[in-house]
Amino acid sequence: MKVLITGAGGFIGKNLTAKLNEVFDDVVIYYYDIETPEEDLDKFAKDCDFVYNFAAVHRPKTEDEFDKVNHKFFCGLLDLLKKYNNKCPVLYTSSIQADNGTKYGESKIAAEKALIEYGKETGNRIIIYRLTNTFGRWATPNHHSVVATFCYNLVNNIELTISNPDIIMNFYYIDDVVESFITQLNGNIQPCSDGICRLEEDKVYSISLGDLAEKLTHISKCVYDNVVPNFKNKIDEKLYTTYLSYCK
Repeated sequence: MKVLITGAGGFIGKNLTAKLNEVFDDVVIYYYDIETPEEDLDKFAKDCDFVYNFAAVHRPKTEDEFDKVNHKFFCGLLDLLKKYNNKCPVLYTSSIQADNGTKYGESKIAAEKALIEYGKETGNRIIIYRLTNTFGRWATPNHHSVVATFCYNLVNNIELTISNPDIIMNFYYIDDVVESFITQLNGNIQPCSDGICRLEEDKVYSISLGDLAEKLTHISKCVYDNVVPNFKNKIDEKLYTTYLSYCK
């Protein structure tokens, strides 16, 4: 199987790549990222059997980059697939912020609509995920996740800053996300009634910022004392594994 991953050098792309190489002996991965020559995308689109589109900007220098990368780049990729009559499935990672009225959200909604129209026009299988806050190894501090920021700060003895510790946040763990994405290779996951794919409810971790900081601070102390912490909740072991990834 030949898999095209755009945004391959990012948080999700790196984790998916690692898992694909672990699970499959015969997978060929076409990596496309910001430094990849544009002409390579043409070759990849002609030859691939599955597309994972993770290419996106979250905090650009100018707001027009939202539409340029999150929407128009993706439309260009869909045009290439149509050019070569490539019938492969396309998975697009959108966001729970898609309907929040921001420029970022508008760019995600526009890409979702483009993919839906593409599916209607071509009959190809399309997959849209709206991801919530996702944490795990290789997430960039002060960018991808508050978990990444807290882990980085604790490892580097930087004080944690919390504006409102009572805010409740919902998280996905990157390994759960990647597992779901890989299952899509076989077409075994059905979307919700609105056509959007989401992880199962038991893989959504709700926690206040204050509790998150407390848990990670406890984990940090345990690691410093060379003690394995007790895992009382499902999220605890995942936070521990994530914290350790920032200690290397």
